[in-house]
Amino acid sequence: MRLIILALLLALTATAAWAAPLQGSDGNATVVLFGSTRTPLADENATQEILKVDIGLVNTENATYELVDQNDKTYSPGLFKTLQEKRHLVYFLVPQDDLFKLIRVTPAGGKTFNINWWATPKSANGDVLVRYYGICDWLINPDEQGVVVQLRVANNGTKDLYLTPENFTLLDQWGWPYLPTLGFDPEMIAPQVASSDRVKVGFTGISLLSKPAALAYDYGSSGQIVVNLENDLVALSDEKVYGTNATRNATASAAPSAAAAVAQGGNETQSQAASAGNETNQTASATATKLGSLKEQIAASKARLAGTESANSTSEQSAVGKKINSSLSSTKERLAAAKANLHKSTQSDTESDTESSDQNATVNSTIGSSTNSTLNSTLNSTATVAA
Repeated sequence: MRLIILALLLALTATAAWAAPLQGSDGNATVVLFGSTRTPLADENATQEILKVDIGLVNTENATYELVDQNDKTYSPGLFKTLQEKRHLVYFLVPQDDLFKLIRVTPAGGKTFNINWWATPKSANGDVLVRYYGICDWLINPDEQGVVVQLRVANNGTKDLYLTPENFTLLDQWGWPYLPTLGFDPEMIAPQVASSDRVKVGFTGISLLSKPAALAYDYGSSGQIVVNLENDLVALSDEKVYGTNATRNATASAAPSAAAAVAQGGNETQSQAASAGNETNQTASATATKLGSLKEQIAASKARLAGTESANSTSEQSAVGKKINSSLSSTKERLAAAKANLHKSTQSDTESDTESSDQNATVNSTIGSSTNSTLNSTLNSTATVAA
């Protein structure tokens, strides 16, 4: 068993840094998609969520984007934020749990091309199949980070499958295991049936130096399932995106590797990057009208890096952009509330604490059954989150 775990740790350490981002080109400009995460809106009753895409531009000053989902519905950006020259975040307001098939890119002065979206990775051990839908919330404070992942499990066996959050383990780039602290109610899955819906599993107390690299089911057992959160995230095939007999109406030209493409990029000025954000935000204003009346929640939030907010925000921000900013500023409250609930649950669950040390706390009782995971009690005092 120790050999199996050791082999997994070595594999994660060796491969975690080699995941290739998605990219496309019109033969001149290259656009690289480094990743995406989802964030819930501040309104608990909202039916939408924020999709944040990390994008790099090469050989172009600006580009417009259009996200296309599985039902061929399109979404335009609601907010644009520049991280550094030619590297920015693009925010979309999308339906919860939506699946996407491509992003359509038009570089300034260039030709439109499509980049196939990421497929949803899956892995199985014969009887159990785990499908990973991505990170649906990522919370950070000065001492730790919390990650919520979304997944679905199918029972391909002949016996009932009892599913709980404790079945899952999050592994970082060094293979260090993190046990769940928040999650769904336990569920009994009948043979040849999948879980009733997608479920969410939360992990807190993650080191700021750790990067989520893999999600494991029944980690350490002979039947463990491991989904590599980087190498298994590959682009959808053209057949999945366009159909068996369909062809692309806008084909992406062969592009160099992401590292080579970034190295080739010219030295664009910071004012050009700011101009890109302004043009994108103007597009977002039209998007707000198209999406209809949205409840505007304006909240003051500190810039994550000095000058970021002033360099990338406009005085006439779209309603979508305001809603996105409001929800992003609620990160502090969400992580503080999660840790408060965890601490409260620990205090009331004394019967399951008899074997725990004074320095550790048991996980959230909402999981439904006790877990072997403990959370350092000193982290319970942390309430300030970096904006």
